[in-house]
Amino acid sequence: MFNSDMLWLMHPQAVAQLQAKIQMAIRVGAGPADDAEREGLPVTRRGNTAIIPITGPMVKAENWFTRWLGMSSTLAIRAAINAAVADDSVENIVLLIDSPGGSTAALSELGDTVALAKEQKPIISQVDSMAASAAYYVAAQTTKIYAGRMDLVGSIGVRMTLYDYSKAFESAGIKAIPIDTGEFKSAGEMGTEITEAQIAEFQKIVDGYFDDFRQAVMNGRGLSQKQFDAVADGRMFFATEAVELGLIDGIQNSETTLSSLIQVRSGRRTNSARRRLAAETADLPSQIC
Repeated sequence: MFNSDMLWLMHPQAVAQLQAKIQMAIRVGAGPADDAEREGLPVTRRGNTAIIPITGPMVKAENWFTRWLGMSSTLAIRAAINAAVADDSVENIVLLIDSPGGSTAALSELGDTVALAKEQKPIISQVDSMAASAAYYVAAQTTKIYAGRMDLVGSIGVRMTLYDYSKAFESAGIKAIPIDTGEFKSAGEMGTEITEAQIAEFQKIVDGYFDDFRQAVMNGRGLSQKQFDAVADGRMFFATEAVELGLIDGIQNSETTLSSLIQVRSGRRTNSARRRLAAETADLPSQIC
């Protein structure tokens, strides 16, 4: 049984950490009663620059559970980018990235949103510790990418893991009996044997997402096939090597990047734009000190 949330563009160590946090969270119980209430878009404002954080594992939608785990929602990031593009008083957009990557769900749509948005306003990616896998997919679509000297970039690739528990079930005297309409409908179901044909089908799905990843990075960064192949084996690179490989544009920290972009305007700003962005950020803690 397959769904897109099974596929991850995420650093393997981060996957293990996330799994441990999920097991802890399961014991927490129900979330707050006002979970459905919208808390605002993930965007803060400094002068003429909108700052949008991409932190922690990336998932499609957000709720109290994902917020507790420190995840970022690709849907919320898209909405924040669109709001910043529509705001005439915003001249620059900075994606402040510290993420190991995440789910493939809605990732290509976020990448498309960034690629379209940079045609209207400069969008700068500032790596603030790590931009891995899905997070780098997004960064590759921006106007420029900068990272601190010891920040890590890369982990380009797609992964999923299948577990065949059929022998364990057999040892326990349990037999899983799939009742379905086709050879692949119950593929990967707990207790069923995973066949070579099923593995091949899952590999096709992984390869399909990787083809999209390849095109996104090559188009976004202007890399040749040879250049892409040199960095597409899952490795992480420190900033100096990432510059040499064409993955980022320069080495500088977040304050240097922000100070080069931010201009506090004198005189009156557009009131409607000011009110709109203020409303969007009213309930959010400051992301930048």
